[in-house]
Amino acid sequence: MSTVGNDPPDGQEPGLPSLHWSDPTATRRWLSGVESALNDALSAAGDQMLPRRQRRLGPVEATRLLHEATVALRQALAYAERGLPPPDVN
Repeated sequence: MSTVGNDPPDGQEPGLPSLHWSDPTATRRWLSGVESALNDALSAAGDQMLPRRQRRLGPVEATRLLHEATVALRQALAYAERGLPPPDVN
């Protein structure tokens, strides 16, 4: 089963991939990616909260890792949201 939708919900750009929530394998893979990005962000932030001598990362590297994780999480959420049916307008 493909994880890419053929027809996007109304108001969405055509051709953008989306998560098929009914596909457990795709959903687990997506959740694993979200967890990985979240762990990266938490590790970088946690490192910067340590006393200076105990840090493994410099501020530039920590900022880069936090930025990458933030971008990955936002993209993952947009990908998942595109897989949802359009909201009821009642």
